[in-house]
Amino acid sequence: MKLRKKILIAALSLSLGVIPAFSPNLSKAASTSPTTIEQSSVKLKLNHNSYVYNNKGKRLKYYKGKKALLKKSTRLTIKGKVEPITKVKRYYTYYSDTNGNDHPGWLPYKKIKGNYYYKIGTNAYIKCINVSKINNEELQASQGTVIVKPFLEKEAHATDKNGYFINKTFKAGTKLVVDDRIMPQDGQFYYYHVKGTNYWIGAIDIKAYPRPNGLISNHLLFI
Repeated sequence: MKLRKKILIAALSLSLGVIPAFSPNLSKAASTSPTTIEQSSVKLKLNHNSYVYNNKGKRLKYYKGKKALLKKSTRLTIKGKVEPITKVKRYYTYYSDTNGNDHPGWLPYKKIKGNYYYKIGTNAYIKCINVSKINNEELQASQGTVIVKPFLEKEAHATDKNGYFINKTFKAGTKLVVDDRIMPQDGQFYYYHVKGTNYWIGAIDIKAYPRPNGLISNHLLFI
């Protein structure tokens, strides 16, 4: 099956609501001269219910006198600042300086037992993957995990970067680590690159977009 046929099927599925609506702006580029924003606090928005942990990665029972579970869409204001970067981080974002120029930056995080956390208070942390926005800008990631859910057949076909099938399939339920995404020139949905391979998989064949936002890229954008 060629790309165009699959695109028609995808377009139909989108119109039927099979694939969640998702149209982030990946074209946001960065200036070549990063500057630090003068700030003492940042605002976070959660994309998922989030437990609060201590600096050892142990889940807390209570946080600020309440059950240590923050609900999806909760907004937090925490101490810290977005700092400029020149190399991609595990989690990063883009910000605008006072002149309106865009730059890549990151809110420093802590890695605890293989997971990444933002500090939200004294000995209190939440997982970065549960954050959707920092200062109203989407949080991006250099890699994420997806679960295969074939749309048409029993197995999902891998593709090349142009969306054409190659001789490789993935079984339903397979977990894949992805580290980039593209939209083919005449495509209707995104394709994610399977880390460490030459394979790509269409968004139509995955259970959900990789968190935090489906924004997966292992390189920074500049102009």
